[in-house]
Parts: sequence; C-alpha cells; structure tokens
Amino acid sequence: MISFRHRVAPVLLLCQVAYVALLEFAFTFLVPDTAEIDHTGPSPSGTALYASAVAVALLAMTGGAALLGSARARAGTPRALRAGWLIVLGVGELAIAVAFLKAAASGASGPDMLIGLPAAVASCAVAWSCLAETTALVRGTPA
Repeated sequence: MISFRHRVAPVLLLCQVAYVALLEFAFTFLVPDTAEIDHTGPSPSGTALYASAVAVALLAMTGGAALLGSARARAGTPRALRAGWLIVLGVGELAIAVAFLKAAASGASGPDMLIGLPAAVASCAVAWSCLAETTALVRGTPA
C-alpha cells in the first residue's frame, strides 16, 4: 500500500485541485452576469473571503500532495507539522466526500451522481492515505 499512498493519492489530490480550479474558472468567466438585472451583486468582503477560503483549500491539497508524493518534502518537513497537515487534510477530504455524497443523493441520476460517487470514493481514498501516513509517522515506522 505504500505505492498507493505515495503515488496514487498525490495524483488524486492534484486532480481535485485541477477540478476546483476548472470550476472556479467556469463560474467566474463563463456564467452570464445578471447582477445588475437582479440587483444581487456580491459584496466585496464576501468575494474576498470566498477567494481566500478556496486559495487555502487549494494550498492545503497541493501541500498534502507534496507531503504524500515526495520523499524530499516528507524529509524536509518537521514531524509535527506534517502530522497536523495530513490530519487536517484527511478531515477535509472526508468533508468533501460527504458533500459529494449529499449532492449525489439529493439529485436525480445525472451529472451530480456521475461525478459525485467517484469523487467521494477518491476523497475517501485520500483521507485513508492521510490517516495511514500519519499513523506511520506517529509510530515511527518508515514510510
């Protein structure tokens, strides 16, 4: 399972980063602007908070991919920081899996289910990898 944890999980994380970046691009540039018509323009502080939350999530996922996939990154990161980062990432991945499953369960069969079920499985696999890596780190066993 070391190869899954160190080879497949980082790729899954980077695919998630690409997915989020693609959705953010699509929602930013490809959606018609009806704010003037509806008088529902977003507040600048809400937009900044949302952008910050997305940036932090992408940074956490990219950093987690580096920690899982690169022996050099693992060796250069203090144990406590690495364990904390992977725990937070694992919990975040479980939250992502729950969100995907809720979206898939609430809608009819279609795109939400087609994307949601594999994405939930991928998120659970990444969460398991984070847990396994943290367990190995705490026990002091070699990765």
